[in-house]
Amino acid sequence: MKTINKLITLFMMATAMSAYAADLNGWATTTETLTAFEKASKRSGYVKPIIDNIGNVLNSNWYEGATIGKSFAFEAGMPFALIPIGDDDKVYKATNGSNTKIPTIFGRRCRSNENCNNGTIYGNETLNGLPLFTYPYMQMGFSYYHARLVLRGMWLPAISELQGFNLWGAGLQYSFGHLYKKDKNAVKSLDISLLFGYNSSTVKYQPKEYKSPLVLDMTALTADVIIGYKPIKQMEIMATFGYQYTNMDASGKMTQKDEYKYLVPEINPDQSVQGNSGFKFGLEMAFTLGNMYHPVVGFDYAGKSSFTTNLLYFKQQNGKE
Repeated sequence: MKTINKLITLFMMATAMSAYAADLNGWATTTETLTAFEKASKRSGYVKPIIDNIGNVLNSNWYEGATIGKSFAFEAGMPFALIPIGDDDKVYKATNGSNTKIPTIFGRRCRSNENCNNGTIYGNETLNGLPLFTYPYMQMGFSYYHARLVLRGMWLPAISELQGFNLWGAGLQYSFGHLYKKDKNAVKSLDISLLFGYNSSTVKYQPKEYKSPLVLDMTALTADVIIGYKPIKQMEIMATFGYQYTNMDASGKMTQKDEYKYLVPEINPDQSVQGNSGFKFGLEMAFTLGNMYHPVVGFDYAGKSSFTTNLLYFKQQNGKE
């Protein structure tokens, strides 16, 4: 009798999971997606595009110019970067050394002419249709005697399945132009500065099936050399070269609610994934329009392309340079 009960239980679990997967029309189930955050799944490539994109967002918008004045200045705004979700974000190569391309969390669903029970975790239905990746944050800065301190942050309360979001960061920049500029020098419109920036961000995601959230802790840092040239007083053209590092650590103990116990009963995220780390470069233009409006637009590349759209930014310089 015990054997029969076990067989019936297994049959009910298999039936329930098949129905659950069928309802998603070939997309990954919530459980399939979440298990990719476990190191034992050996599917770090499935979730890597998350930190690839978030890392580039966090390492953008640190500077509003290569030139930093001697007098005190205050700046504030809400910068954000736009990062297109490309084909490279939607597939990754199998870890067995083959060239087999497997869908990522941004990838496609299982097609009707395919065997959907082949062990492949397909893409997330919601993330698959995302054309761009971004999120804004509040930023302010203070500069004095050619040094600049930048602070940024953002906090969101629990909203639906997003159970928490916070971001904080700090950056330090120093301008060297004042050391060599002379009134009649040919390079008086050229400036060079060095910047270090650090970000820390945490996202908590709790699907309706679970009692506790998936926690993603993300770290991003950058070190950049900024070369700026002012053809006119109201505009500065900047070229940046540097190095960035990004990483995402997953944690949590995700226990399912009683009505969903036919799925995997517990998931323990412990995956650590490095994002786009290495050489980066960019081209930006900063404008001074009126007394305070100071927008910055540009293009950056660090493993993938991103666009700086720092349109809501303001700066107040006290004193003349």
